[in-house]
Amino acid sequence: MDQEHEYERSRKKAHKRRLIKTIITKCRYSIQSFSKATWKGSSYGAIFITMLLIISMGFDFYSGLGRAVDIGIFIVIAIPGTWLAVKVGTISTGYIKKLPSLFLASIFVSGFAIIYTLDQYRELDHILPLAYTLLGVGIVIGGLVGYPLTKGVRKPVSFVLLTIGIIASGAFFYWLFTPGFEDYRSQIAVEPLSPVSSNPAGSGNYSVQTFTYGSGTDKQRIDFGKQVDLTSQSVNASALIGEWSKAREWFWGFKDTNVPLNGRVWMPEGKGEFPLVLIVHGNHKMEDFSDEGYAYLGELLASRGFITVSVDENFLNSSWSGGVAGDINGRAWILLQHLKQIESFNQKKDTPFYQKVDMNEIALIGHSRGGQAAILAAKFNNLERYPNNATMRFDFNYDIETVVAIAPTDYQTLSDRKIEMDDINYLLLHGSYDSDLSEFEGDRQYNGIQLTGGDQAMKAALYIDRANHGQFNTTWGDNDTYFPFTLLLNKKPLLSGEEQRQIAKTYVSGFLEATLHGDESFKPMFEDYRYALEWLPDTTYINKYEDPSYSIFADYEEDVDVTTTSSPFINVTAGSLLQWYEGELEYRRDKERANHGVFLKWNPSYSKNGHYTLNLSKPLQDPYALKENSELTFTAANLSEAEDQESVDFSVTLSSNGKTATVLLSDIMPLHPVLPVRHTKTVYFEENRYGEPTEPVLQTFNIPMSYFMKDNPSIDLKKIDALAFQFNQPSKGRIFIDQIGVNQTN
Repeated sequence: MDQEHEYERSRKKAHKRRLIKTIITKCRYSIQSFSKATWKGSSYGAIFITMLLIISMGFDFYSGLGRAVDIGIFIVIAIPGTWLAVKVGTISTGYIKKLPSLFLASIFVSGFAIIYTLDQYRELDHILPLAYTLLGVGIVIGGLVGYPLTKGVRKPVSFVLLTIGIIASGAFFYWLFTPGFEDYRSQIAVEPLSPVSSNPAGSGNYSVQTFTYGSGTDKQRIDFGKQVDLTSQSVNASALIGEWSKAREWFWGFKDTNVPLNGRVWMPEGKGEFPLVLIVHGNHKMEDFSDEGYAYLGELLASRGFITVSVDENFLNSSWSGGVAGDINGRAWILLQHLKQIESFNQKKDTPFYQKVDMNEIALIGHSRGGQAAILAAKFNNLERYPNNATMRFDFNYDIETVVAIAPTDYQTLSDRKIEMDDINYLLLHGSYDSDLSEFEGDRQYNGIQLTGGDQAMKAALYIDRANHGQFNTTWGDNDTYFPFTLLLNKKPLLSGEEQRQIAKTYVSGFLEATLHGDESFKPMFEDYRYALEWLPDTTYINKYEDPSYSIFADYEEDVDVTTTSSPFINVTAGSLLQWYEGELEYRRDKERANHGVFLKWNPSYSKNGHYTLNLSKPLQDPYALKENSELTFTAANLSEAEDQESVDFSVTLSSNGKTATVLLSDIMPLHPVLPVRHTKTVYFEENRYGEPTEPVLQTFNIPMSYFMKDNPSIDLKKIDALAFQFNQPSKGRIFIDQIGVNQTN
């Protein structure tokens, strides 16, 4: 009996176990079935939404073949097309699943790491092709070398793959560390004009003493710390800058509430007073000090009678610890604080500055962000309050006569307004191979300088082919970007550092001689670079110039009517052209240039009589009147394609009562061919980071009336009724013309 009872109890337990197991199995199957159904349904849902979206686009598509055809086209694209794409993706995913997990993980991690690392230095759209390229190189070379290492080198296939891998690796690293390749330039003969003054890059007659001033407590700079020659005050810059990190505070030993005024001084020995020149660097790694890189200018300018100070603002530069918001405003304000400090030194007997400084003759020189800070400081100097926070008062009002901007940025605004200045001397230098500021941004600031004639100010710009960004500073050198991007730069075409700084010395010194020392014999070199060619290295130069003697009657900023100009007495006609329209001149990339003019394109095979004519309803009156000692002036830029290196030429004709006088442009000055630039050694990074291979640069042309009178002595300059640009030469071309007017020479 007990045995039967035990058997029955065991049977019931077994039945319960089977029942529980069956229930669990059914639940598991149901869950799996539900899961599979859910994933499948989600997949179909995504496909359906995609198809629906594509089909819906067909309702707003008009091919001209009829509504039914239009919708049918998108149904075909949506249903079979999407389904085919999904099938291809399914097959591809199947193959991917078969790949080793180590490979998949390494691709994912490496790809993310490469993109994240490069993205710290450049925008994502710039670096994606480079990231893919680097990852691809690593995969290919690793595979070529990895196979023989795992399968054995003695096998023929392994030996071949290993050899290819070694060669590929060597070629890749050789390519990385080579300077690049030369570019092609069509050589245009430019004859120098006889200089009307001595070389401004030559040393002057003054002996030079050097010293520093600073806080005396600088943690990183012994020249401004324990070994400082003259102690200066600290200033609270917190109202203009922000994001002063703890790491930055730890490195420098001070906060934004007590930043030092540190300066490196080159002073002429002798009895003053001497004009004062401040030089400020731009953004660079703050740990790699930038202020020392302008000693070549400091020595030269001091020898020629200018007290020159290289201002230390390294604490505002970029770093591993991040950047500083509002740094341009801070740089500008600190420059003015240096003026205030030097003014105080100038009044104290126990300082080297005592009664040496002419505070009525001041120039600011800035490089990169410092270039924008220099013009912004000149703007702050004339304001009573800080535009971005009017609770902060300004009390400067110094006699800043001159600003020199070397490869400046131009992105800072004041209350969302462009920085504009009246009647200040302005010099702009920029290189075609500037791989940091690859757009000619300073040209926009140049256009913001207005010369009203109240002061005899002038503005000039020099564009230097083969000059880069960094070699204007000896510390920065030829690396216009951070490592490892610098390995991708094409440095082969660059001028040497000595050549580039020779240009800076010539033009900066000459400009200061003209504007602060008042030596007008240097002015012609800024109006026409050919007066300085004997002092400059061999490369291509393009320059613009303007002073109060220039009166412009067509600047193309008035309206969209192509038949009108800035003068109500001038209307425009044109004929036999492939293109004729007014618009904005473009940078290399998509930044606004804020400079409008007329675009003209012609081709002799289409027509040999292309013309663009300004018709005068009444003779030009003063200050626009054409006289025997005046010059017709305009600016022009070559807009030909990068591969078209041919010279462009055209004629300019004046008409008066049926009589004409014509001058060929090349008889005055050549219009340079375009300057295609390859900043990098890889086309993928080039196109994404730098954009177009060329950038239009305007050249100022001045045609003396004597040239027209030589062609036709009977032409009556007082009754000119038309001015025509005639495209009757053998060359085809596309150009941009702006700033047509008259230069009333003495």
